[in-house]
Amino acid sequence: MNTCSQCGKDHADDLGELAFRRPDALFELSPEEREHNVKQSNDWCVIAGERFFLRALLPLSVVELNDSYCIGIWVELQPSAFERVCELWRDERQAAEPPFTVRLANSIPTLPQTLGLEGLLQLSGPTSRPSVTLSTSSHPLAVEQAKGISLHRAHEYSVVFA
Repeated sequence: MNTCSQCGKDHADDLGELAFRRPDALFELSPEEREHNVKQSNDWCVIAGERFFLRALLPLSVVELNDSYCIGIWVELQPSAFERVCELWRDERQAAEPPFTVRLANSIPTLPQTLGLEGLLQLSGPTSRPSVTLSTSSHPLAVEQAKGISLHRAHEYSVVFA
C-alpha cells in the first residue's frame, strides 16, 4: 500500500485495470435477441450482421510511473474495416496496416458520455490487443489520453466497478 499524495488515502500497489466485457449495444438487446442475432467471442461481437465491434485497449499514460494504464474498451467499426481486421487477425505484420476509424462502444462511469467518441484503432500483433487513440477534442478522456493521468486518477478508474 502507498499513501496517495493527492488524496491522503492508501492505495494498493497493483492497479486493476478497468475493462468492459462487451459493447454497451449488446445489453440493449433482449435475451432472445442476443441468442438469435448476436455472434460473439471475447475479441469481437457482431449484432444482426449490421454492427461490428472489436475489443481494444485505450492507453492512458501514468505520469508518476512512466507507464500506461489501459482501459479495456470496445469499439465499433465499419463492416469493411471489421472484415480487414479479420483478414489480418493472425498476420505477424498487421501492425503495418494503417489505423481504422472507430467509435467507442462503452460508456465509462464518472465521465461525460464516452459512447461514440471517435478515434483510431491500431493493430499491434496477433498476440496483443489493438490500441485506440482518441481524436483530439475537449472531452476529458481525450484530454487525459493526450496529457496523461496521475496515479491517483488511475486508482479512480480501477475502483469504478469494485
